[in-house]
Amino acid sequence: MNMRFITAQVMLTLLILSSFPCFAQQSYTISSDQQFTVAGTSTIHDWEMVAKEGTTGSAGLILENGKLSKITSLKVEIPTKSLKSGKGAMDKNAYEALNAAKYPSIAFEMTEFLGITGTKIRANGKLTIAGKSQIIPLEVSYSISGNTVKFKGTHAILFSDFKIDAPTAVLGTIKTGDELRLSFEAGFSPKN
Repeated sequence: MNMRFITAQVMLTLLILSSFPCFAQQSYTISSDQQFTVAGTSTIHDWEMVAKEGTTGSAGLILENGKLSKITSLKVEIPTKSLKSGKGAMDKNAYEALNAAKYPSIAFEMTEFLGITGTKIRANGKLTIAGKSQIIPLEVSYSISGNTVKFKGTHAILFSDFKIDAPTAVLGTIKTGDELRLSFEAGFSPKN
């Protein structure tokens, strides 16, 4: 065969291949840009506990043209005792209710990626609290700043879904409501 013909074929093949977008999964890890909040009610007042430190997490993300196109994996683990209300007695009651000595962390792992519409992501995941797991649906938003992908969302759960007795105080006269609202803002950056 003619060398020019072979060179032309190779160049044409490279041109065709380069015209298809390349989608490579990249591994991400949770950054310091994060906050997880648990909020609820009681017979006295509303309350919230916030975890800002100690959380670990990883994700497999695929970005295309500056947008998130798929999540292949996502895991987050929050140390139970990193949740703080600013009131020591309340924290102690919460840790006891969550059996923090036996189950030192709260974990979420995505089990099914359902899709992305605009900046909204739908997925199912396994949420584990106090050793009990539930599959929950999530709809969260995402944004990209530099090389960080930030997720933001809320989800309501019940203590009773996880077989947890809602915390009480003052010999049971102050009772926490069964419903909790989980809120989060978590940034993920590429692993180095």
